[in-house]
Formats: sequence, C-alpha cells, structure tokens
Amino acid sequence: MWRNLVLVICVSLFLPAYAWSFGGDGCGAGECKDCHSLTKEEAFKLLPPGADRVDSVEFSDVGGLWEIKGEARGRMFTVFIDFSKEYLVSGRVVRISDGTEISRKINMDEIRSEGALLLGREDAPVKAYVFTDAKCGHCRKLHQELKKVIAQQPKIAFYIKVMAMLSDTKLTKDIVCSGSHEVLEQAMADQPVPENACTTNAVEETLAFAKKWQIRSTPTMVLPDGHVLMGARPAEELIKELSVFLPKE
Repeated sequence: MWRNLVLVICVSLFLPAYAWSFGGDGCGAGECKDCHSLTKEEAFKLLPPGADRVDSVEFSDVGGLWEIKGEARGRMFTVFIDFSKEYLVSGRVVRISDGTEISRKINMDEIRSEGALLLGREDAPVKAYVFTDAKCGHCRKLHQELKKVIAQQPKIAFYIKVMAMLSDTKLTKDIVCSGSHEVLEQAMADQPVPENACTTNAVEETLAFAKKWQIRSTPTMVLPDGHVLMGARPAEELIKELSVFLPKE
C-alpha cells in the first residue's frame, strides 16, 4: 500500500507560510492545539487508498506535523501530515541527537517474552527487546556490547528475539529451543549448535510480529517506551539511552 504514498523530502522547506505561524497571533503565542486540530476521521480521509484504520493522531516531535498511526493490510504504519493538511510525509524520521527513530513506536503490550533469550537479570527494572540474527555481522557486534552493558549496569536486561532472516529456520529454532544465549553465541561464532527440539511457535511469531511492525533489518532494539534503535551501538551509548528509564532513587 505504501508504494502509493508520496514521499515528501525536506517537507519543512516547502510548507506554506500559514502552516508555520510564529509570533503575533500565531502558534508562537500559545500551544499548537490552540490553532490546529485533526481528528482521526479527518486523518483517515486524507490518507491514500489502502489504509484500514487510524489508531491515533498526535502532535509530532517534529514541529508543524501531526503523527498518524494506524494499520493497513495487517501492518502498522506511521505517517505525518502537515498543519496545512496538504502534505503527507512517509518514511523514517530519525532524531539526530541520539539516532532514535521517532517515526515508529511499537506497542509494548504486543511483544511477548516467550521464546526470548534473557541476557541480564530477570528482575532488572529496565527491559529492552533486541531482534537479532545469528548470521548477521552487525548483530554479532551488538551482542558483545550488550554483555558490556549488563556488566556495567545490572538494572538493564535484554530480551533477545532471534529471527530467521540470514539464518535458516532450523538453526534459529535450535537456538530458541535451547533457551540459552550461550548457544546463540556459539552460532554467532559459526560453531556447531546442538539440535534442540521443542514445541514452540516462537520463531514464526517473531517473524509475524516483525512483519506487522515493519522490522525489516537486524539488529533492531525496541526501547521500553516502544521507540526503535537500529544497528550496532557501543555500550556507553546504549547505557546512556536506557538509563533514562531507570527508576528514580
């Protein structure tokens, strides 16, 4: 469906002047909601054909845009509509300061810990989910950084969801059935992995979840608030990113 969307690059350079009102009686004199409004019904009518529903309409972190979340053909989407209601923006929007993809926020209630490999303490108050693949080079690099994170900050734990993308399904199931991140590390080191038979749909469920929420690459980390980080990152950066979720002492 999203092939039908028009991707507007650098939309802020082309928005009409009335979409941005600063000073005087414009948005600069109050909150954006004082001047601009968009209902879910209105947003749905502005979307190209193919959308099934709109779940939420909120002011985006990016000035002058609404953030629209919904579902199309079984997949969740996030797009942006400008205050003039003339432009639709589709694609990744990344916050430069920390690399967080603000154009995607996953519903944490839909992530299941079943079948995930726990790296860290089970009682850690901060939990992040990592979608990884044993044959992915960047995943292997990130895994080593994850171990540094839990060594330095035991209040952070990672639930690792192993995906069959570069790896075949049998290897992935052997890793998941083992319930051990040590076995995952063996596979990441291209060492033989013992066969582990079990009755689980975790591998298929992980792939279905990834398809629904458009997780197309590994490694992908889902933060406790549902925002997404992609790619391998050093331990120091991960600790900084996750420390904001630590309970206040």
